[in-house]
Amino acid sequence: MTEAYDAMNDHAGKVQCFKKLHLLCNDCDDSSEKAWQNLILAKTLSTQNRFLEASLFYELAIDIVEKNGDAKGEAICRRTLAVLLYTLGEYRTGKEHQEKALALTMKIGDKEGEASSYGNLGAFFHLLGNYEKAREYQEKALAIGIEIGDKQGVAASYGNLGTLFRLLGNYEKAREYQEKALAIRIEIGDKQGEAASYGNLGTLFRLLGNYEEAREYQEKALAIRIEIGDKQGEAASYGNLGTLFQSLGNYEKAREADDYLEKARAIRIEIGDKPGEAADYGFLGDISCQSGLYDKAQECYKESLVIHTEIGERKGEALSYADLAACSYSLSKYDVAEDYYQKALSLSKDIGLNLEVFQILCNLTVLKLSQCNPEEAFLYLYQSIEKFDTLRGFLKDTDRFKTSLLERHGTFPFKLLSNLLCATGKPQDALYVEELMRARGLADLMAARYSAEIQISGNPHSWCGIQKIIKETECTCLYTSVAKGDVRFWIKKATGVVRFSRKKVSLHTDVVPELVPDLDEFLRKSFGDPAKDITEKNLLFFYNIIIAPVAHLLKQPEIIIVPDSCMYQVPFAALTDQEGKRLSSTFRIRIVPSLTTLKLIQDSPPDYHSQTGALIVGDPKVGVVMYKDRRKEIRPLPYARKEAEMIGKLLGVTPLIGDRAKKQTVLQAINSAGLIHFAAHGFVERGEIVLSPEYATNHVPPREESYLLTMEDISKTQLHAKLVVLSCCHSARGQVKTEGVIGIARAFLGSGARSVLAARWALEDEATEQFMTRFYEHLFHGQSASESLHEARMWMRNNGFDEVTQWATFVLIGDNVTFDFGKWPGSSTP
Repeated sequence: MTEAYDAMNDHAGKVQCFKKLHLLCNDCDDSSEKAWQNLILAKTLSTQNRFLEASLFYELAIDIVEKNGDAKGEAICRRTLAVLLYTLGEYRTGKEHQEKALALTMKIGDKEGEASSYGNLGAFFHLLGNYEKAREYQEKALAIGIEIGDKQGVAASYGNLGTLFRLLGNYEKAREYQEKALAIRIEIGDKQGEAASYGNLGTLFRLLGNYEEAREYQEKALAIRIEIGDKQGEAASYGNLGTLFQSLGNYEKAREADDYLEKARAIRIEIGDKPGEAADYGFLGDISCQSGLYDKAQECYKESLVIHTEIGERKGEALSYADLAACSYSLSKYDVAEDYYQKALSLSKDIGLNLEVFQILCNLTVLKLSQCNPEEAFLYLYQSIEKFDTLRGFLKDTDRFKTSLLERHGTFPFKLLSNLLCATGKPQDALYVEELMRARGLADLMAARYSAEIQISGNPHSWCGIQKIIKETECTCLYTSVAKGDVRFWIKKATGVVRFSRKKVSLHTDVVPELVPDLDEFLRKSFGDPAKDITEKNLLFFYNIIIAPVAHLLKQPEIIIVPDSCMYQVPFAALTDQEGKRLSSTFRIRIVPSLTTLKLIQDSPPDYHSQTGALIVGDPKVGVVMYKDRRKEIRPLPYARKEAEMIGKLLGVTPLIGDRAKKQTVLQAINSAGLIHFAAHGFVERGEIVLSPEYATNHVPPREESYLLTMEDISKTQLHAKLVVLSCCHSARGQVKTEGVIGIARAFLGSGARSVLAARWALEDEATEQFMTRFYEHLFHGQSASESLHEARMWMRNNGFDEVTQWATFVLIGDNVTFDFGKWPGSSTP
């Protein structure tokens, strides 16, 4: 009978039919039939967005199957009810039902149900801001799906993980997972899932600013949904296309966006998709806001709020209040905005939406500053930073997630708080805030290696002890922070005294010929191409910005620089003063990613780092390999071979050269060595190192995993090296993030290395061999790594290698180490 109502799309008639059947079932003795009718009636009510009524029938079904001891039926009912509670924003109650469903499925060995429960729990933890737990459950769902051959479930898990990575800003991983989901769905003919994957990829490419590809994917999704008659999906595609055109910003595209969103809304009204209709009103409000039509935006946001409240969708209700607050703020209605923000904050806290709570606290900070109320602004700002720490805590040891979270969400409050503290005469507190941004992910990795605890956190009560980190009397620490128009400096010495200074900087067209950018953006893009950027004019200009304002405070022979992330490409050693004198002519120079990482190295267990033993790798035999799905020939490096042989002879160690320098061989030897040296090719993106591959018998060129020593490979090791020398092109390079440079050098520090010597740019073979010969001569005779680097630079400049790219490419990162080679077996005086 109900099939007839389905054919007529008459959901109301279907409900009435089931209610009559329900009444009849109440008079019968078959409790299983009663449970089944309650479940079907609940699902039918859900399709009409009558969620509260639906939840009552789910509860009735659960009561019956629980009394009958029907574990599988109970698990199904609880799992379905949990999804409904998810829609209603009742996340904690929904999570409890999912956990009970999971326990039941595990008890009866229902693997498919277990995977489904893990996936749903992953979605709950995702919404609650516990991203590590979300990832754990989604990966469990994925593993079970692979084990039982449930390709549809595997595709769903890949899609969910892709969405999780996207929201954290890890777009590379997001794309990989969404493309895996898409491939499976095409293979098994899941057209609805295929459309969903296209839509997810479209959203990802929109966030990356690749609007043409984003449009192509969204239009593919739309075409499939129209073809299969998926009206709800069709509306979603129109909504996504509307959002895409909204991102383009100009008037014509805004009109197209408006048209798409109206189409989406019309379909959703037709099929009774209330959550979708509310979402479209929100998007229309966003378009109106961007166009400055704030009154129209408010109308749209209020419509969205009414629907969310009507259907009990609490997350949507909270977001609508936040949208209304932002709109009211744009109209300078600060009291009204605050009222809306407080409602959004209260709901978000109640539901447990940690990320939304964090964002609202940031917005309240800005609001209070606009009201000239710094006391309350500081209060909200401190709360937002503590909430951010909560979010970081959920991620545990997932370094990539922590880095993405900071880059996507965390930079703003930390930068703002540091600026405000400096402006209000509290530079010491500002320095602690800067530390909360600098290399925190790296510090977590190092702390895990050294079994240490990190004391500093978002709680201001933990902000103490930073004055005692610099212990070497011959060193001055130069700590820098760059904003849009100024540079801030903290000068620290072993005495514990901290001096603070600030310099305003204006970029003029004689320095920057194109459109004048913000200072931090200008610094970030400088020195990426040494052939073009290393000029005496640039080196003087950067000296005047970074060194000249505090030159009178730099009295000790060594400078430890803690650069802002935008400064990592600056060749500090080559900076030149007004008289043409290089900075490295006067000072030894090394870099530390943060004071916290320096403290972790200094406080590491005395017996942690190996005092003897070396791993020397030179000129691995590579040949033709596959790199990014293309054949690439890796040519030999004869000078790198000579370099490795020279160091091996000096230290009494047989180097791994040619086809002996295989990746697996290197990884087996790397953990115990006190000194590690690579003289090999390095790739430009992250400085990852090319080793000799294991060659297959079928003569197919080896793929990356066979020959490329990656950051991930190093992160799985337990290094005990005092010094790692990366005599490889670009080994100090990587993605420049707020966290710092995410590259191979960072990976070595995070895995336990005390100090890393790495190259900023491509290397010249002969110059590098000469440089390393001088560096190791001084290191062998008992000088520190910093002194040896300084002496090697001076020798190069005085002996015909005076181009900056020949002598200034290497940078020492981390601690200053020495070796007693007299205790090494087999070492010989050069």
